[in-house]
Amino acid sequence: MKIHRPKISIIIPVYNTEKYLSRCLDSLLNQTFQDWCAICIDDGSTDNSAKILDKYTKNDNRFIVIHKKNAGVSSARNDGVTKANSEYVMFLDSDDCIHPQTLEIAYNTAVKNNVDIVSFKYDANLYKDALNSANVDDLLKTRIVIRYDLQKIRYKQTDSLIKFATERNHSFGRYKIRHCYPVVHLYKLDLIKGIKFNTKIKVTEDFPFWTSVLLRNPKSIILNIPLYFYIPNKTSALGATNIEKFFDNVSLSIIESFKTVLKNEPQSMWVKIWKREFLWPFIITCVRSVRAIQDKQRVIERLIKMKEMNIFDNPPTFRARKYKHRIEKIISPIS
Repeated sequence: MKIHRPKISIIIPVYNTEKYLSRCLDSLLNQTFQDWCAICIDDGSTDNSAKILDKYTKNDNRFIVIHKKNAGVSSARNDGVTKANSEYVMFLDSDDCIHPQTLEIAYNTAVKNNVDIVSFKYDANLYKDALNSANVDDLLKTRIVIRYDLQKIRYKQTDSLIKFATERNHSFGRYKIRHCYPVVHLYKLDLIKGIKFNTKIKVTEDFPFWTSVLLRNPKSIILNIPLYFYIPNKTSALGATNIEKFFDNVSLSIIESFKTVLKNEPQSMWVKIWKREFLWPFIITCVRSVRAIQDKQRVIERLIKMKEMNIFDNPPTFRARKYKHRIEKIISPIS
């Protein structure tokens, strides 16, 4: 008997998101594109998330559930990629959801143009409104009724994705991909094979992953439409992380990403862009967290290690130079 190979696998790490999980999974059932499977990794949930997943699996065989001991989102995503047997994969967080045409638009655009990755936007206005305690379900109702004409969707095609990607909020451009979110893309499975999320990094684990993706210079299309609904959740890994752990995780993600770039030795222009658009924004985020940390010796030791790796060399902007000076003062305070 021939096993059906779906066109798209959606990888969904799940940990204690019972309040949002049905909304997430229903957004897949409501897709205009139906040839998909959802690989849901129950990462040791202690609420009713596992029961909800099992219910969806029983009612629709396109849902596949893996139950495992808690090991973090990176481990869950790695397990999902290993399980996937489709041509394309997409990551979806279990407290978020997607527009009904997300899979249809992303898949058809990818196949039509034979690209490795299709990137799209998350709805920034919905995110801002949700932060202000607006009713998320009411906000979503106004979004999911919107329908896009595939023939009229404009996009940017490029073989140099690094030129359009950034971690800087103030970097403008119609086709800019802001931040390292792994969730706002449709990837060819072959593109991300061999790229693992670091299981030691619990937050900002997306930076090393995205750096490795960019290093492969994928044939890419960038869509300027909001197909992903990113919904703030204070109990998420990032929202629940204290400042000391946040510093540890960000600094580790910087170190791993820097090592990856050094190992691959890409062209100097690529490195220059990467440092300006990604490395230094993360360094600045890391340094800004230092003020609230009590254990200054711990901070100093980590920053010294980063300095010895030459991570802080040649800051590309005035702001970066200012923060390098701040780092020097932290490492060698004036007595």
